[in-house]
Amino acid sequence: MNRKAMTGLETAIILVAFVITAAAFAFVVLNMGFLTAEKAQSVIGAGMREAGSSMLTDSGVIGQFSNVTGDQSDICMEKLTFYLKLSQGNEPVDLGDQNMVVTYTNLRCHGEIYASNGTIMTVTGVNSDGDQLLENGEKYKVVIDFTELAIDGVDPAVTAGNRPDLYAHPYEEFRVELRPSQGAVLTVEKPVPAVHSPVMVIE
Repeated sequence: MNRKAMTGLETAIILVAFVITAAAFAFVVLNMGFLTAEKAQSVIGAGMREAGSSMLTDSGVIGQFSNVTGDQSDICMEKLTFYLKLSQGNEPVDLGDQNMVVTYTNLRCHGEIYASNGTIMTVTGVNSDGDQLLENGEKYKVVIDFTELAIDGVDPAVTAGNRPDLYAHPYEEFRVELRPSQGAVLTVEKPVPAVHSPVMVIE
């Protein structure tokens, strides 16, 4: 009788050990499942934020031109102005030069135009709260002065005698890309039409 009792007790101990082990394993599996699901949800959310552009241009792009009385081939787009706003449902975008890269491309050269010196490209709040965050309901004015571009500040570098190569001319396309630290790239790509006045809206 004593041997049977001992055998039953040993069986019970082994059964309890199996149950505890199974419970611990199930807890680990469930916990890993919850962590994986949470990680997948955060990755999907981040992907959605990256896929949709957070910024939009508000209305048209304004170009300022020189040599408008000469031939179209001599006309240079020396300044570009447009306005930014935040698309609905997106998080604020930091427009500071430390968190956004802006590039300019025409048919002859390519270069970065946004830096801490603020001479080529300036970003100014129109109805902002004074910080550098583009938030819902706010608008920022962007002015790009291509005359401030250095001839060696683009790739390939432009020689001193060919400085007009820095500028876009009528019947050519130019491209400005704003790359925030988070969110999709905002691209302003326009063909320059025939120019007949110093200031024109580029549709």
